[in-house]
Amino acid sequence: MLKKIGFVSIALFIFGFSATLMGNEWANYYFPDTVGSYWTYEDQDGNELTRYAVEPEEVDGETYRAFSYEPTIDNWADFKYHVQPYFYQTRNEWVAFFAGTEIENAFKAVKSEEMEKIILLSREQILQEVPEGLNINLDIDYDVEVESQDYFYLLPTPASFNEEWTALELDIIVSMTMDFGMPEIPGGSEQTVKNYTTLVETGNVTSTETVETAAGTFEDCLRIEYRTDASTKIVAPEVAAELGGIEPEIQEQKDVSLTVLWLAPNVGIVKCVHKRELSEVEIELGLEPPEEKTLELTRYEIIPLVSQDEK
Repeated sequence: MLKKIGFVSIALFIFGFSATLMGNEWANYYFPDTVGSYWTYEDQDGNELTRYAVEPEEVDGETYRAFSYEPTIDNWADFKYHVQPYFYQTRNEWVAFFAGTEIENAFKAVKSEEMEKIILLSREQILQEVPEGLNINLDIDYDVEVESQDYFYLLPTPASFNEEWTALELDIIVSMTMDFGMPEIPGGSEQTVKNYTTLVETGNVTSTETVETAAGTFEDCLRIEYRTDASTKIVAPEVAAELGGIEPEIQEQKDVSLTVLWLAPNVGIVKCVHKRELSEVEIELGLEPPEEKTLELTRYEIIPLVSQDEK
């Protein structure tokens, strides 16, 4: 029975990750990054992503460990911030990705794609309700603003089972302007609606598991869940002014997304699964649920870390 549980699992259970591996040593155990190492992953569509550990770089006076990737990013909507940092640090307390700008770009690209679908369906539904014979012009425009914290906190070092931490917080503002016009009535009517959303992503190490991928079988993998909750309020400035600035009700949505990572000892990330739930607006418009996204390790090489005594 003890052999099936595994030594690492027993150690984590008894000591709560506390004594045997501390700080950078613990981080390097589950997130090795020796320069020259590489990891190749395959997603749910068969596309490959290869990550290379490269020399550290200095950004704004701060030194970061670094990765490069093939292929390069053509569409920010494809950026996977849980597994695709360019710069990061392994400190005594965290493995933290310095990825705020990339996360902002990714969320803006994803939200823009969603808005294109929403606007298309909204325009169709609105025009279907127009009485026959009326000639109405309808223009819908939008703007997306995203503000993220600088770091995505992948993992505390050391970590403990079922002790949650805030991995990421960001704010999204979507402004949508609808302009109704009729040839018979000059001037038209314009209305702007703003959607304010705050996303809070929480990490939690839930267990250790054995994971099988094309690259092999990996025992004692940390299983980390990242759950995202959303707080949203919708404001029509013109209406708010008429109501004397009354604050709209905030809508809470739990588990709008779930991302699960598996980190193998002395290998790093071996698997990632991401699921996203539709919002109420998307459900009402009849949008198709987004597909589950996966990323699995297919091959890798970890360059041994050379100690000072061996140099």
